[in-house]
Amino acid sequence: MSDLVSKIKEIYAAFGRGDLATILSRVADDVSWEFEAPAEISWGGIRRGPGEVAGFFSGIAAEHADPVLKMTEFFSSDDAVAAFGRYDATLRATGVRVSTPVAHYFKFQDGKIVRYINYINTGAFVEAARRA
Repeated sequence: MSDLVSKIKEIYAAFGRGDLATILSRVADDVSWEFEAPAEISWGGIRRGPGEVAGFFSGIAAEHADPVLKMTEFFSSDDAVAAFGRYDATLRATGVRVSTPVAHYFKFQDGKIVRYINYINTGAFVEAARRA
C-alpha cells in the first residue's frame, strides 16, 4: 500500500471517529475542497482553506444522522489518490436513509492535501430531503 493511500485511510478513520482536528491537520492552507451540488445540499460548494473545509464537515454533521462511509477501492499515483466506496446516512430533517456510491480524489503537495473532489449521487440527497 502506498504512503498516500495510508494517509487517506487515516483521514477516513478520523471521519469515522468524528475527529475533525486530524482531518484538518492533513490539508494545506490553500486547499481547494470541491463538491459541486445543488443549493439544497448545504455542505456542497467549493471551499478554500481549512476553515472553509470545516464547514463541509459541520454541514454533514448538521444534516446527517448515523453516517457510514465505507471506502473499498484505492488507486494512487506519485501525488494523488482516488478512492471509491459507499456512503449511507439518514437525513435528520426527513428521517429518510440515503445510500450512494461515492468517489473521492485527493491531490497532494509537500505531504498535505491541496485538492479534494467529492462525487456522489446528489439527486438521492435532494429527493430524500423533499420527502417530508
